[in-house]
Formats: sequence, C-alpha cells, structure tokens
Amino acid sequence: MESREQVLKDPVFSALKEVGHKPEDDIYVWSQGMAFHHQNLLEGLLENVPDPTKRKQIIYDLWSFFYTVGLEKVNKVLEIEKEPNVEKINKILADILHDKNHSAILGMGEYVEEAFLNWLRAFTIYDFSVYVYLEKHLGSKEGLKIYMGLWETFALSELDHWKEILGIKDPSKIDMDVIGKLSKVYWESIGIPYHVTQHNKDVHEAELGACAYYANMKAILGEEKARSMTLKTEAATSVNYYDAILKALKVFDKYSFTMDKFQCCGDNACRVRFEKRK
Repeated sequence: MESREQVLKDPVFSALKEVGHKPEDDIYVWSQGMAFHHQNLLEGLLENVPDPTKRKQIIYDLWSFFYTVGLEKVNKVLEIEKEPNVEKINKILADILHDKNHSAILGMGEYVEEAFLNWLRAFTIYDFSVYVYLEKHLGSKEGLKIYMGLWETFALSELDHWKEILGIKDPSKIDMDVIGKLSKVYWESIGIPYHVTQHNKDVHEAELGACAYYANMKAILGEEKARSMTLKTEAATSVNYYDAILKALKVFDKYSFTMDKFQCCGDNACRVRFEKRK
C-alpha cells in the first residue's frame, strides 16, 4: 500500500496544480469518465458486432485481464473478480455514471488524492484493455474503428459545454484564436498542461506537459507493454478526435489538425498543430 507521500509524488498532481485544478473537482473526469467510456463500449459493440457471443467474450476478457493487473482497491470497489461478473460490473459503472454522489467515487481511496489517483489508474488500464481485446477478437481494422469511435464520442460530448463557455456560436466567426482557446480548454480539462509554441492567424501549435494517463500506464504495465497499445492507437485516434470537433464546428473545410509528437510513442512531449487551409 502506498503512503500518502508516495501518492502525492505522482506527476498528475503537479500537472493539476499547473492548470489550476483540484483533485476533488477532477475526480469525476476519471470516475464518471470511465463509466461513460464503458457505456459507449457496450453501445459500440452492439452497433458493430452482430455476434452476441463475441460481444460478451470481449467484455469478459477485458475485465479478466483488468483483474490480473493488480489494482487491488479498484478491484474491490468495482467488485471485479478473477472470474468477473460482467453484469454486476456493468450495473456499478452505470450507477456511477448517473450519480456524482455514488459511494464508489470517493470510496476509491482513504482520502481524495488517493481516490483520484486510483480512478485515473483504473481509467488508464481500462482504456488499454479495451483496445487490446477489440484487436484480439475483431482484428486491428475493426478494433481501431470502434476504439476511435469511443474517443470521438468523448470529443463531441463536451463540445456544447465549451462552445457556451467560450461564446462560440457562428462558424464564420471561428478563427485561429478561437481554435487555440478551444484546444487549450480540452487538454486542460483532463489535467494536461498546455504550452503554446506558435500562434498566428494561420497556425496554432502547442506542446503538452506531463501526461498522467500514459505515465501511470507505463508505471503499472511497463513501457514495452504500454507501448504495444499506444503505438497502434494514439496517432490516428488523437487526430480523428480533433477532426471530429472541427467538423462539428463546421470549419473542417477551413482548418486542419495534426499531432506529430507523442509522449506515449517515445517523444519528450506531445505536440498539436492546427493550420488554416490554403
């Protein structure tokens, strides 16, 4: 069991401080975020995998692997066992999704920072497991299609909220200043520091600070195993995430997005870049 001092040394807490967030506020990003992710997976499988036996096997294998990783507190709170009761886990996560006061959220630790970190770790291993078992049972093409769709759902689920916060209404008024602000709030909403390296009317570029998602995945699984998933998913999934936002804003024909550096693929930072189409 980690001491409080060990828990607080996790890079996520310095990153949260840099973006001005607190664990007691952002715990819902990872707890209800994981529940949302799972709901979307169940729906994505129902939509894309006709065989109910295969759908059930993907979910069963996912939770079986999750259990073996050894996140003891997480396994206990979510009632994940060596032979997982999938229906029970589905019910717990569905309840968490719809109840910010669910006992499991703060019950994931003895104090809020520990609970926050355990939820972050749970989300990280869950996300890893999702892609691994989609690929195993469906192959890389179909597996990545569903996985990318899950993250596209995340992207679009928050868009109306941020449009209201930033006063985005008319697509014709969206310029690189608006896009830069929107990109920044998206990344900082998951506790990742955002450092602008270039900004003008034609280009917005930024590098991202410590990624606690990948740092914890690597710490738990080891770098080789973690990158066995991230090398196959991050580039396409991340670019599609922002492509979906630009399309939803009705400015995809005017602006493009790419990422050309990824911490989880061996780079020292992640880098995002928007360009005005010529």
